Amino acid sequence: MKIIRALALLVAVLLSLWGALHWYYVYTPKASQPQLAGSYVADNLVVSDGIDRTFSYYLPSNLEDGGALIFVLHGSKSSAEAIRQMTGFEFDVFAESHQYIPVYANGFENHWNDCRASADYSANTQDIDDVAHIKSLIDWFVSRHRIDPSKVFVTGHSNGGHMAYKLALEAPQMIRAIAALSANLPVDDNFDCEKSAQPISVAIFNGTEDTINPYFGGTVKLGSNASRGLVRGSDETAGYWVQLAGLNVASPDRVVEYPETDGMSDTSVVAKHWDTGSGVQVRLYRLQGSGHVIPSKIYRFPRIIGPNASDISGPEEIVRFFEQVLNE
Repeated sequence: MKIIRALALLVAVLLSLWGALHWYYVYTPKASQPQLAGSYVADNLVVSDGIDRTFSYYLPSNLEDGGALIFVLHGSKSSAEAIRQMTGFEFDVFAESHQYIPVYANGFENHWNDCRASADYSANTQDIDDVAHIKSLIDWFVSRHRIDPSKVFVTGHSNGGHMAYKLALEAPQMIRAIAALSANLPVDDNFDCEKSAQPISVAIFNGTEDTINPYFGGTVKLGSNASRGLVRGSDETAGYWVQLAGLNVASPDRVVEYPETDGMSDTSVVAKHWDTGSGVQVRLYRLQGSGHVIPSKIYRFPRIIGPNASDISGPEEIVRFFEQVLNE
């Protein structure tokens, strides 16, 4: 009996320890969903390859004809609903006053077929045509909600950020600008996208302590899975788009240091701006001390993926960036 009691006590202690570690490193509370005047809609669309794809979107209460479209793409093993949560519902909130529809599309089996040739998830191995999928969704929203096809933007986190790069590389005529978070371009040996060589506006948000997508370049690892291969550093990634726009990488037009507001002195945000003056802008947000996160003043990412970047709101910066591109 003493042995049984000792084993039971040991199990209880281990379970308590596991629970405490899980709560500290993995658990994250859900963001509070705001009460908005518009409607949240879930739908599906069968695309050209015959696959039934699901998506959801927030329809603002006062949307006028000719509004914009912002795709918000989730990361690996995630979902449309998860990225809506992870952005603190802020894209929905800003839609009410900025005249756009945020679209939360689901990747094929929770992944997007981006430019990383070595990735082992099914969207890549089966060569799912996600560019055609996004084009089908654009046409659907033009038809159903009369959005302006010249006002289409894409943002995404991690695998979703890589998908945003793919759209900017292969189909810049479809979109006005992108914002990639926690994502760097793959190195040439791991690159399987076609480069259009057409300049496009790009904003990049990367954390220097990101252990999944390394800020300074290297192997992308998701747990023990390193199949996503090598990526460039964030400065080199930004440099690709800067040079494509005919600008000088070494001479940004402006450097913005954001004030410390979140009480975490180990994290900070500095953004470099390059501007052609003719509609093409490139920005690199260096999230100093931050991990694989979307900058947020609302949503707290799990500690296991690194410190948060909460001196700025990523969605707010992205919406402002897209509007500046549109108005230039």
